[in-house]
Amino acid sequence: MANIGLMQNIFVTPPNFTPQTATAAEQQSIANADLFYQTIQAYPTSQLATDYQTAMSGTITSASSQANGSANSTANASDTITQNVNAFFQGTKQFQNVTLASLVAVESYYDKFPFIWAQYKSTTYYLYSSDSKTTSFVGQLALTQPSKLDLTLPNGGYTCTFTPAKDSSNLNSVDVNPSQALKLTYSGGVFVNDVNVDIPAVALKGIFQLKRLFTQKPADTQILPVITGSVEGATCVGFDQPQLESDTSSDFWNTLFHPKNSSEIFNSIMTIGGAIMMMHFFATSLYGMGKWLKNKLSGEKPTTAQDEFNKKLDDFQKAMNDKIDSAVQKISDGKEVAPQNPPEAMNNLSRESGSVVDNLNAGNLQDGLRSQSENLQELAQYESQMSSQQLQSLESNASSIQKSNEALNNASQENLNSVVNEQQANFSEIQVNVNELSVQLDKSMSEQSKAKIEENNAASKEVSDNIENSKKNQSEDEEARDPEAKDPIEPEFEFA
Repeated sequence: MANIGLMQNIFVTPPNFTPQTATAAEQQSIANADLFYQTIQAYPTSQLATDYQTAMSGTITSASSQANGSANSTANASDTITQNVNAFFQGTKQFQNVTLASLVAVESYYDKFPFIWAQYKSTTYYLYSSDSKTTSFVGQLALTQPSKLDLTLPNGGYTCTFTPAKDSSNLNSVDVNPSQALKLTYSGGVFVNDVNVDIPAVALKGIFQLKRLFTQKPADTQILPVITGSVEGATCVGFDQPQLESDTSSDFWNTLFHPKNSSEIFNSIMTIGGAIMMMHFFATSLYGMGKWLKNKLSGEKPTTAQDEFNKKLDDFQKAMNDKIDSAVQKISDGKEVAPQNPPEAMNNLSRESGSVVDNLNAGNLQDGLRSQSENLQELAQYESQMSSQQLQSLESNASSIQKSNEALNNASQENLNSVVNEQQANFSEIQVNVNELSVQLDKSMSEQSKAKIEENNAASKEVSDNIENSKKNQSEDEEARDPEAKDPIEPEFEFA
């Protein structure tokens, strides 16, 4: 695949096109554009993403100033679009050979074929939803590789199927009901069960995210394909490995099984997906505008160039917004609104990425408070041997745990960040106080109680480490100008 523009030779019989070759340099440019596409999604709040958005927006301003009605102004405006975007890539360390044309080629590929989400093999995603009270297993999205790809067939020959859960309330099973399976079509970058309706019953879209956003472990910098969307009105998130409620060591347990927090996380991921679409479609629109300027306005009188440019700019902006809004409406069951421009998309990315972190930290804190509450229950067995001061400490810490839990439960999304920071400090104080009490009662406690308290303290330390890691990860991601992620999904482009 390559993005090559040329005109038909009409002075021969029959008319034909001059043979073209996609060079090794173009191959590398498109492959690196694919890596950029994934990286910008995995690091949506990075300095790289911010600089990219600035370059995209600034290009419109620069191109508009060139379309001033002077001689060659339309050609200059067209060239400005290409040159400004390419200059952005040349200013990076990893993506110097990427061009606007190669990025748009990749986006077109992602828009039409589901191969990347299948990871170029047969892959199954396990989908979960939450209603703020309980988490449910929704079903499986199966992407089955054919023996031979055929780009003339729907889905490029892949079989794409959604199969609902046998029992959505059983979170220790991923069994599905094959008799209710639905065939899906990959259309406009979205898996849908019906391409002819505005809001399909099943509408799912893939995005790329860093694994550590969900695990909070600094070393987890793999790029993950994540499925988000809606099934029968339920907002869903899917990973390519099953997550069981009984397996608290699974990678995404905290993401999925804290009902209140997981619901907000799912909604944030949905909004992140819409903002990412805006970022990428903007490049496609710029490329289309540049092609239009070169092909359509070259014969216009210079005095009409500015008016024509402004009108076409409005047309492209509306077409882009309509396309993104349609996709967001599909995957959110009509509940989400697409951003209107790249700056708004960047604000959404920053806000919702922070919301994911805050909700994960709130869930972590509640886990830690539960561990300290269990410590107090162990210590309460020895009330008869406590002094009045120790009894007061027992009651005071129990009260503090209850208040912290209530504060986290009652926090709104607007004030969750400040509540989490406040309760993190309270949690640290509770840990110190409960540890002091357990040391004082060491000689009175059984070995069984000591072991249980030691286990709870280890869990509490992990909670504190996770919260500190998430803050560190967030800060590093925001400052990254040339972020590198492990194990990106390698493109499988072939050239001739």
